[in-house]
Parts: sequence; C-alpha cells; structure tokens
Amino acid sequence: MKYKLFLIAMLFSFGLSGCVNSNAPLHHVSAQYTFASREKQIQQKIREYLISNHVNGSVAAVKNNKEIFSEGVGFSDLSKRTLNSPTTTFPIASITKTIVAVCILQLQEKGKLRIDDPVSKYLPDFPKNVKIVHLLNHTSGIQPPIWHPGDRKPKDIIKEASERGSKFSPGTKWDYNDINYMVLGYIVERESGVPLHEYIERNIFKKAAMVHAGFISSEKPSSEGYIKIADRLIQFSKLNRYLLFGCGDIEATAEDLIRFDDALMSGKLISHQSLKELVTAGPKSKYGLGLYSTGDRVYSRGVVGGWESFHVYYKDRTSIVILLNVRDKQCDIKKAAAGIYQIINEKS
Repeated sequence: MKYKLFLIAMLFSFGLSGCVNSNAPLHHVSAQYTFASREKQIQQKIREYLISNHVNGSVAAVKNNKEIFSEGVGFSDLSKRTLNSPTTTFPIASITKTIVAVCILQLQEKGKLRIDDPVSKYLPDFPKNVKIVHLLNHTSGIQPPIWHPGDRKPKDIIKEASERGSKFSPGTKWDYNDINYMVLGYIVERESGVPLHEYIERNIFKKAAMVHAGFISSEKPSSEGYIKIADRLIQFSKLNRYLLFGCGDIEATAEDLIRFDDALMSGKLISHQSLKELVTAGPKSKYGLGLYSTGDRVYSRGVVGGWESFHVYYKDRTSIVILLNVRDKQCDIKKAAAGIYQIINEKS
C-alpha cells in the first residue's frame, strides 16, 4: 500500500510522458576481452557486476587519485537506444544538499554568517529558536508547505513554511526534510549577494573542475529517467525545478562528483576545520551537514523522478559514484557501490 501511495505522489508531483517496452534489453554489452593486467581484470569484473545487478546509468571509481573505472552502462534514452557514457549528465537529487552545505561553510569562513546563528537573523519572519545548523542537520522541526502543482518561487515556498511553525523543539529530533535546504539555498543568495546557481558555479563547479555540471532546466533533464514497475518502464517527462531549489536541482556526470569529492577532501573548497564540521554526525542521527557519516565513510544519496544517485568516500581514499536513470527494485544502489568497493579491494 505504501509503495502505491508513493507512486501516486510521484506521478502527481513530476508528471509522466508514457511507458516504454521493457522487453528490449536494457544493456549494451561490449565484446569480451582478454586482459593481462590486474587493472583491466578489475574493470571487467566491475562491468559484469553492474550488468548482473541491473545498473543502468553511469559509474566512476577512484582510489588514491587514480582512476579505476569510468563508464556508462545501458541506455540514456531507451526509445532512441542512445548509450550512457562518462559524459552523460543525470539529476543528482539530494546530493545537491551536500554542495549547498559546503556553500554555507564557505560563507562562514568568509565571516558572512555563523551556523550557530538563528535563521531569523537573516530571514526575520522565521521562528527565532531555529538555527542554521538545525537546517543543515535536519533537526529544525520546521514543516514543509502544502505542495501544489505548478511553478512557485522558492521565496514564496519558504515564506509559507516559516508561517507554519515547528513540529518539535529544534535540535531534539531528526526529521529529514527538503525544506531545510530550500531555506539554506535562499540564505546563500541573501548573504553572498548573487543567485544560488551563480554562487555554486563560481565557488563549487569551477574550483572542483566539474566541467559538465549544471542545473535542471524548465524543459527536461539531460537524460531520460524511468521507473521499472513489473514488466513496464514508466518514463518521466520533466522535473519541477522550483520544488528542487537548494535541495535537488543540480545535474552532473559521475566524474563531476568524483572531482567534487576530491576537491572537498583535499581542502580546495573548505578548510580542514570546516570539513570536520561537515562530516561529524549530528546528535540525533548519522547525518552530518549535508551527508551521512558512518566512521569509515561518508556518503549521500538522491532520488527524484526516474533517477537515483549515490556517492561514497571511504577513509582509504576510495571514491565511488553511481548515477542511475532507471530505478529498478532489483537494483540496490548502496549495495552496488559496496560491491564495487569489494572488487577494487580484492586480494590479487
């Protein structure tokens, strides 16, 4: 019953453009090769693993700054039989939150704000007991507005949310909610003096050399997205960019996110002290500031429409990114990343 309700909500929120015959094979399988080197053997094992685990999208993996794998798997457009490739971009959904959290910490380093400041210092109508850090780690308790179809400006959505008040005392519970990052995106605009997208382009994409990264347009994402239900593939036509402001409106390649992880962990984006703040799990969950932290790794995951994304950075400096444009119950994206990690680290 919950799955049916979820599907109805998704159909209402994002809109569908039709069904695709899924009897046709999803994957383009390359010719078999004989590899002499361990590196080639690892790459072939990863290819086989991805296909056997129903991955359709793009995958990249790096260890100690050395590229291990970067390939497309399956099709970016099933009707046209267009192949996914390392340059195919995908909506990264909630991984956007990690990037916005980094923007907030950059502004803190510049003295523009403090994450312990009350949000009302920057948005006067906001509840006075909610701090910026409560938004960052999803303990604000603020309630999302009532979502309506059609385009609505982020400032109007945020105004409505501020008027609804809090569900609980800030800092006492963990409640993952996109509205937290919509508010943070608006704060970035207010305190930087430039639109959020422009700030991210200058201070994240450029510094991290994310050459293919951009933002979801009002027309359609750059790759087609599908949800597989039984024997059918439901195709999504477009996403509502207004509902994704600050929390899910970035699109990128798998290699772009690998570069983001490298720039973040190497100090190109924020200081070591700020990075420590970012990856420290909050008091009520394993969620830090824009990502999850489990001791040996940090990661974030995104789901929107027919797309799913996951990036993980391990303490041994292994970074893995999986971007999917077919959401299939047979494909567990976190399990797939763990499987790739195991293949990379197998004893020879």
